[in-house]
Amino acid sequence: MIDTQDEVYATLRRVAAEENLALGAFDDSTTLVDELGFKSLHIARILAILEMAFSYDPFASGEHSITNVRTVGDLCAAYQR
Repeated sequence: MIDTQDEVYATLRRVAAEENLALGAFDDSTTLVDELGFKSLHIARILAILEMAFSYDPFASGEHSITNVRTVGDLCAAYQR
């Protein structure tokens, strides 16, 4: 079983590295846009990668709303089952 937090954190680091974004240290309370600097296209890419990793899209079912995902922890919570 994939550890949700580890996978989300690794995906954030991967996308940041590919986009030349300097992340620095972050935790579950860090905001994706304001503090980490991700733009909407980055978020869409992160979600696509996580959907493939978890074989699950929590936003398609209406179980979670993407507009409520503001922090790293919100993103982790969306993929925890």
